[in-house]
Amino acid sequence: MAAEQVAGERLVSDRIFGAVGVVLVLLGLFFWVRSFAEGGSDTGAGPAAAAVPTLSIVSPAAGAEVAQPAVVEFDAGAPLTLGPTGWTAAGRHLHLFVGGTELMAASTELRPVSGTRYRWTLPALPAGETTLRLAWSDENHRTIPDGASTPVTVRLR
Repeated sequence: MAAEQVAGERLVSDRIFGAVGVVLVLLGLFFWVRSFAEGGSDTGAGPAAAAVPTLSIVSPAAGAEVAQPAVVEFDAGAPLTLGPTGWTAAGRHLHLFVGGTELMAASTELRPVSGTRYRWTLPALPAGETTLRLAWSDENHRTIPDGASTPVTVRLR
């Protein structure tokens, strides 16, 4: 009878562990399929490979001498919204490269102009010749080369 009881307990525990194993496999499969649907594959498929809005700097013009605080007017190519990772469009957020400095706009630094045009008031930066370039970044702040603006060289006063 003791052997039957041990065998019965093993049968119950085997079923429980088996059920837990099936649930874990199904969860793993769910998240694997979901990563492909969200563009997490190395093939470039999914939303991550969708058309990236093209950024363009409207003002200042190349060669301009700019007083500080500098204001950059740009076209985002898509409407921007303020989210947890900054000013975003289509799951990407905006970065501005000013020479060797990389900036993200604070909520108060970016103002809509019209449509997909915005004005970004920059913090104080070192005076001198510098290059401005806008680019999209992913949730890990990695720059996305697609959609980046053409660099504009200006002189900050």
